[in-house]
Amino acid sequence: MVITGCSGSGGNADGETFDLTWTSYTTPEGYYSMAMDRWIEIVEEETDGRVTIEPFYSGSLCATMDGLACTKDGRADIAYTSPAFHPAEFPLANVVTVPFVAKDPVAQTKTAMSLFENNEAYASEFEAEGVRPLYFAPVTTSILGTTSEADSYEDLDGLSVRGTARMLKALEIAGANPSAIAVSEIYESIENGVIDAWSSTGLESAITEWNLGEVTPYMTDTQSGSFINVVAIMNDEVWQSLPSDIQDIMTEASQEVWGGLEGEYLEEIFDTTCDKAAEQGVELSTWSDAEAEKWADAVGDTLVNDWKSEAEAAGAEDVDAFYEDYLAELETATAESDYVAPVEYCLSR
Repeated sequence: MVITGCSGSGGNADGETFDLTWTSYTTPEGYYSMAMDRWIEIVEEETDGRVTIEPFYSGSLCATMDGLACTKDGRADIAYTSPAFHPAEFPLANVVTVPFVAKDPVAQTKTAMSLFENNEAYASEFEAEGVRPLYFAPVTTSILGTTSEADSYEDLDGLSVRGTARMLKALEIAGANPSAIAVSEIYESIENGVIDAWSSTGLESAITEWNLGEVTPYMTDTQSGSFINVVAIMNDEVWQSLPSDIQDIMTEASQEVWGGLEGEYLEEIFDTTCDKAAEQGVELSTWSDAEAEKWADAVGDTLVNDWKSEAEAAGAEDVDAFYEDYLAELETATAESDYVAPVEYCLSR
């Protein structure tokens, strides 16, 4: 960060300028990058040029797993990362990694921000790392992409499926052979027969960023929900150095970009996704409630209990009470949400 003029937190020193950097592991075409670009545009316009932000895409400044470290040590001022990348540092925030719990990712991310603002234990995880969340961004409902149709729970049996985090265990419970490969390796792995299918990514990323419809023409929503989120974090010392009016502008930009996710912004993303899915010849479908319940019932409390054990081992306290708070917040946010899952959106057009 380059500061010109006098510095001081919470002031109105209009002469100060702030040149910031933002590192992202997403491609420039991805919808996280679209949101990041819009956020930057709002902040730069509303601050009349007092703030400039240079984005770095596709891990060109810091690698995917280094976003937290880069923000802490000053290589970047802002970074996209996920609590799922850092379970030891964010044991409570990793509650989102449990599949079959949150079916509405917009509600899930609103819950995350509410917890940051109102739950001391949750907020302390970010404070301990010296970072501040600017906003949480949803990873939409996990999709199953396959080379042949898979419309039932039994179809998972014997498939080699790419997954992430706790979904790997859920796939194993279903009789699949889970594979923990990076999303960037899915296309080639399908082409070479290394895996038969993939999960743990949203439709819009699969279609618009990674062109997976070219190798997996069947994509179905298994109703396993959303079990990861992305967070834009800022170095807390940098945040504290900003005048209060700039902090307010950044907060308002976050609300404008992601607070309206259920409206025109998301529809624009989904329309692009639906059109490109059609171009790639993708056949979309959704599992029936009965098939989805088979998988959820087979998993039961296994993954929730795994998260609780890991959180306690990482030093989190009162995990059961926190989980109840999380579920209550999630229920409220879900009831207030108008979110429509991307596959459902495309099929309804």
